[in-house]
Amino acid sequence: MRTARQSDTLSRWCSALLCLAMGTTFAWAAWRQTSGFEVWTFEGRRQLQAASGQLQAPVVPLHLDDGSVALAPWHTPGATPAAYLVDFIYTRCPSVCRVLGNEYQQMQRQLVERSRQDPAGQRIALLSVSFDTEHDQVQQLQEAAMRLGALPAHWRFAVPASKTDAQSLLRALGVVAIADGAGGFVHNGDIHLLDRDGRLRAMFGFDDWPRAMAAAKALAEP
Repeated sequence: MRTARQSDTLSRWCSALLCLAMGTTFAWAAWRQTSGFEVWTFEGRRQLQAASGQLQAPVVPLHLDDGSVALAPWHTPGATPAAYLVDFIYTRCPSVCRVLGNEYQQMQRQLVERSRQDPAGQRIALLSVSFDTEHDQVQQLQEAAMRLGALPAHWRFAVPASKTDAQSLLRALGVVAIADGAGGFVHNGDIHLLDRDGRLRAMFGFDDWPRAMAAAKALAEP
């Protein structure tokens, strides 16, 4: 017959084994989610995925600011741009999108100057994509483009044709856009560098646009 002491010892062993199993499971999950404990934040993990070429934008239909509908420019056979600097916005955004707009104005000025000296300047394209499919239509895109002085030869505004298309695009690139409960969104403010296959090559903070432009120029070199 098992004594009280034996039962107590067995109970302690079972508890220890259970804790060990739970700890092992947690450690494995943490190792997997942090890419071998290399990163501990979502953005850090996304940076690592981009660096290893794991994130690629799908080809989705876009409504452009000129009223036309076209597939996302990456993957387009014979497309001139070899590098795309893409940001994700909504036109009513009162904060980060306005800052991004200012940075894109500066990048556009560089592209205009570069194109005057070298046709290779056309190998880089700026694209601002709205994820607010319920509000942002062609009129809102046109107003944003006009307000910021976007030149169609260098900088276009677009919105995915449907909410499903928008979610597909955001999900593929790891972009987060969450309704804030006040009619706006909390979202990533990065500049995304995509190649002509839609693969995410790198991400840059909105205040790091000179480095984003330098990386795009390097990618666009024939």
